Amino acid sequence: MYFRVGRSALACHGEFWYPVRLIHRGEKGLKWHVRWWRGCDFKETGILPDEITAVGEKDIIDSLWMDRTGRRKIRLGKWKHACDVETPEDILMAPGSIPYTPEIDVALSPSLPVLKALLNTPEKVVDNIPAKSWIITSKKKLHSTIVPYVGSLTVLERARIANWFETHVSQKKELRQKWLGLLPIAHAHTIFISSRIKSDPRFEGLSDGNLLQKAWDIQITGVSSIWTDVDVDKESLARLEEEMFEVSVEAGIAGHYQWGLDSGSHQDFWDPYSGLPEHWNHGNREGSDAELEVSINHLIICK
Repeated sequence: MYFRVGRSALACHGEFWYPVRLIHRGEKGLKWHVRWWRGCDFKETGILPDEITAVGEKDIIDSLWMDRTGRRKIRLGKWKHACDVETPEDILMAPGSIPYTPEIDVALSPSLPVLKALLNTPEKVVDNIPAKSWIITSKKKLHSTIVPYVGSLTVLERARIANWFETHVSQKKELRQKWLGLLPIAHAHTIFISSRIKSDPRFEGLSDGNLLQKAWDIQITGVSSIWTDVDVDKESLARLEEEMFEVSVEAGIAGHYQWGLDSGSHQDFWDPYSGLPEHWNHGNREGSDAELEVSINHLIICK
């Protein structure tokens, strides 16, 4: 099997296999840190969509390209296909769609008063607000200047922060134009990043003000930007799914609907082939009914 940082793969959780993106390999090479696809609909508890966990390499597989036998052994869990996922813009413009997490609540709640002040009267806030200082230095307007910096925060993390902000700070959908992409939410991002780095030994002993400044430095030098949102998880999954479900001469028998045929139904009788892009079927190979036969061993087990 071929594993590479940044690529998507399938990882086992309970009886079923779900998409993950490989983040980095453990020191001894026996485990991978992975981010579970945010569209996973897990049968069992213990893992949340979009969560990063360590998974043993023996519980990870690639697309099993041209591996008919391997694919027939795998029962797939349910997930939302990459082609059905909203764009980053859709997600971020709907703060009510992704509930915030306890981590976000703990990080942002102590700063509720200052965030409300930034929403209503930002010119009167005298606290250390790096994003406000950036706007002033840039000689731009506090109420209307887009702050494009989000560091390495994922789309889902930003959506959850926005959900917390609307729930506790603005409390009205009509006020979204006053904070989405603007100073108030930018400072919420800074606060959240500072809470993440607080336990890092490199920043131990920093005052709250210096920690906020360090978080802002990370925020403005990170890869992501609201101008150039690229949903790397979605793009990575789309490549994996195309390899998994392509029907073509190149894919061979393994591409002819083989997943799970020797191991049982997929989660909740989910049909993983439904709704896939039509062009993944190249139309240059006709499979036979014999290729779709379920193994006798499996039939005996199911009885």
